[in-house]
Amino acid sequence: MKEKHNRWTIGILILALGLSSILLACQNEKSSDKEDSLRNLAFLLGSAAPLKELSNSDCTDPAPAFSTLNAAGTSTCSTCHNASNANAGFDITSYNAVRNRVVVNDPRNSLLFQKINSGTMRIYNNDSINKAVFCWILKGANP
Repeated sequence: MKEKHNRWTIGILILALGLSSILLACQNEKSSDKEDSLRNLAFLLGSAAPLKELSNSDCTDPAPAFSTLNAAGTSTCSTCHNASNANAGFDITSYNAVRNRVVVNDPRNSLLFQKINSGTMRIYNNDSINKAVFCWILKGANP
């Protein structure tokens, strides 16, 4: 009986952590302010490890456009990172804002890719978004 009670307690704790992260998700603050708590939540939810390792050969489009990021699913990012609510000072809908967070042709050294691949935004990311951002940066971060 005690084991069943412990499982319920752990389940309720994880649910409470998840709900609190949703309620706090769109506050206008620097992501570095909540880096540790997001990493802990990612660990609890099982999404702390980096996504599928990508290589140059994964990128078949010779010059992906900025719009390919939205097609891959980054529209979910714009819930918090848009012109009216630039959470962490970042508007994902603006080419210039996104372009300022990348090192052209070098995704692994680009802040945007680092944040979504293994940083604070990892828990909201998936392989489709990861690949689109990686390839867009690698192939020139075109408008």
